[in-house]
Amino acid sequence: MEALRAAGVDAHYAYVGGYKLEAKLRQYDFAHPIIEKAQNPLSFSRTLRALDKLVGHHGFDVLHAHLTHDHWLARFVARDRQLRVARTFHARRVLRTDPFSKALLRGTQHRFVINRAFAVPGAVFTPPPVDHRQFHPNGPRIELAGPIVTVIGKLSAGRGFEEAIRTFAVLRTLTPCRLMIIGHGEHRPVLEQLVRTLSLVEHVIFAGYHEDDLAEHYRASDLLLFTARGSDEGHRAVLEAMACGVPVATMPIEGVDALVPPPWIAAASEPEALAHTAAALLTDRPRNAYELSLAFGYDRAAQRLIGAYSR
Repeated sequence: MEALRAAGVDAHYAYVGGYKLEAKLRQYDFAHPIIEKAQNPLSFSRTLRALDKLVGHHGFDVLHAHLTHDHWLARFVARDRQLRVARTFHARRVLRTDPFSKALLRGTQHRFVINRAFAVPGAVFTPPPVDHRQFHPNGPRIELAGPIVTVIGKLSAGRGFEEAIRTFAVLRTLTPCRLMIIGHGEHRPVLEQLVRTLSLVEHVIFAGYHEDDLAEHYRASDLLLFTARGSDEGHRAVLEAMACGVPVATMPIEGVDALVPPPWIAAASEPEALAHTAAALLTDRPRNAYELSLAFGYDRAAQRLIGAYSR
């Protein structure tokens, strides 16, 4: 949104009100909390009226949806106004082939995927934009004795933290380092037990959840371990770390090859393979992570969208 507006596009954001996001966005006149929380015919109708009023006031050309519910809203609003509809697909779980989904896709003129591996006909690859005002190498950092290897995400089952801890256990046999785990969630006790089982307690830091000072934690890191895709499969953490000058050792996860150079990708999805990739990066210390991240900054993101809209 900010990237498009900075490029001269009168872009506005309609979202579900009533959450923490509304407090953050209240100061912006281009953000509108007019999508209702409830998803039933009455709330859908009220939201349609609010969106139609907003569209009529500003005279938009494109309605760009990101979730299935707002995709349907966009289709209904666009139907009577002859607007173009766009959709970005953020996760493979929404790539459905049922008749309703196919009908929705047929009426969508602009299709985007946040992961290049997604199979959506006619889609343009639009990776997550990185805000280089927040994520950059030259800024404050927390003070930790290193080298520091970091893993980040919601501490939930199936999010790759066990693999990261086991990778770290192997990595410590190859080179001295410590592991910082950024995030919070219900799975933390399980991970703490695994750390104890592997006799890594004094080498692992559970840093908790961070948002406003996240860049300071990235900058304290020498390497990011990336072991599993998140709920949003654009692999945003990879790009944020790179923007802070931090290289990434990653398992061969779908779509990651569009973000990082081949030497940063492990040969197999196994802790041993990732540990050897990480050890090589800690030894060689590549200095081009920030430069690589510039391809995913706001300017490039806006150019990709505007070019696709124009075509």
